[in-house]
Amino acid sequence: MRKEAIARLLAEISSFLMEEEEGTIKPAEFSLSDEVEKAHRELISAERYFQSVTDPELVDHAIYTMEAARRKYNYLLKKAREQGITHQNS
Repeated sequence: MRKEAIARLLAEISSFLMEEEEGTIKPAEFSLSDEVEKAHRELISAERYFQSVTDPELVDHAIYTMEAARRKYNYLLKKAREQGITHQNS
């Protein structure tokens, strides 16, 4: 019973803190937008790394890094779209 009351209280506090005032950005949106931008930069960096390696032992690492960055970026884009956050690449 006590856990349920605490969970309900935390949900109410969270809801109150996340209420959107006119003309402001919710912290969650701002954070997700930043993460999308960061993931995009990581993807570009991983692609450049892949293009620059010549050692066969590093090619596998570069492919893994690039694929991981791509999946992370696509995941964050999907979450942002679900929340109505738009992202524009520079």
